[in-house]
Amino acid sequence: MNKILLAMTVLTLTATGCAHGKMRGSVAMKTSERDAHVCLDKGDAKVGDTVQLFANQCTKGAKGDVRTCEKVSRGNGVVSGIINDHYSVITFDEGVKFSEGDFVERL
Repeated sequence: MNKILLAMTVLTLTATGCAHGKMRGSVAMKTSERDAHVCLDKGDAKVGDTVQLFANQCTKGAKGDVRTCEKVSRGNGVVSGIINDHYSVITFDEGVKFSEGDFVERL
């Protein structure tokens, strides 16, 4: 059931893209072990800017409900390209593990 919910969430987020800024900074597509397309507007970052990668680490209670989520740093990367008005390419430092749904903040 959790895999179906995750798949539906990813599809929904992909379909809505960067709608109205709600996805700003999120990893939309992992293109290689070090590169990703990230929802960063053209004016939010420029080539060469450094970003920090984060993931939400959530814990569940006894009933399976989410109790708390914590923003956890996973490493850094650099804006290596601008795709269009809404997406940029981020190249993460060697060894940084990331996945779709993680998010970045400019340093």
